[in-house]
Amino acid sequence: MPGPSFCEDGARQFFAYRLTGLFCTLEVPARGQVSIMKASFRAAVLAALVFAPNWYGLEFASSSAGVKESQTDTSPKPTVYVSDFEIDALPSESGNRMAAAPQVGAQEPNDDPRKQASRLVEQMSTKLVAALRKAGYTAVRMHEGDARPDSGVRIRGLFAEIDNENHWRRAVIRTAGDSGKMQAVVSVANLAKPDQALYEIANLPGNENKPGAVITLSPYVPLTKFDVSKDADEVVFKSIAARIVNDLTALLNANPSAISQ
Repeated sequence: MPGPSFCEDGARQFFAYRLTGLFCTLEVPARGQVSIMKASFRAAVLAALVFAPNWYGLEFASSSAGVKESQTDTSPKPTVYVSDFEIDALPSESGNRMAAAPQVGAQEPNDDPRKQASRLVEQMSTKLVAALRKAGYTAVRMHEGDARPDSGVRIRGLFAEIDNENHWRRAVIRTAGDSGKMQAVVSVANLAKPDQALYEIANLPGNENKPGAVITLSPYVPLTKFDVSKDADEVVFKSIAARIVNDLTALLNANPSAISQ
């Protein structure tokens, strides 16, 4: 009868095969709408999550415990909390003075870039909540100032862009019709663990914590990035939301103990 070492090797090979199948079957987005970063990047991130036992946000069963059965459709799913993404905007009444985007739902003139910024935040949050509920999760939207739960999963992030000097910056909506390129930077974390900052304000001369500031993304928090335009419609956000939820479900299916209930 094969020994423990043989069984463990076989389990690892089987799981590697499952991971390969997952990455090879990722749906390709419609051209001109949204594109995800290279599959190799996402594969590396997910592999890191699976094999690192103390990853920020999610914990995984030790390999010595053996391969556990995948989560089924009837298995309880964690509650997922969706936080509004960060984005900045220029107010229409001042082209040279920057101001943060208003709260979601605030009324702004049609020519105010802040209205466009609010729309983008609204689309991201609502499409994520809808996709999660469709997949069978209990999804709760969180706004700034809401009390932080101590269990479940949290999806949060920001819209960011790269400047001409290859610096990351918080994305800024400069006009009501802004159609520039940016990226949705997404984090999925276990609320049973302490929060970690997604970014820091870069230590550069003249750089301040203001809209459009140069930032340094955290090397300790796994982040997934999606290309998106500043005038993206709801179809684009629906596609992004579906991909985020599919990745979360695949992770939980492969590791039922990843989230502490």
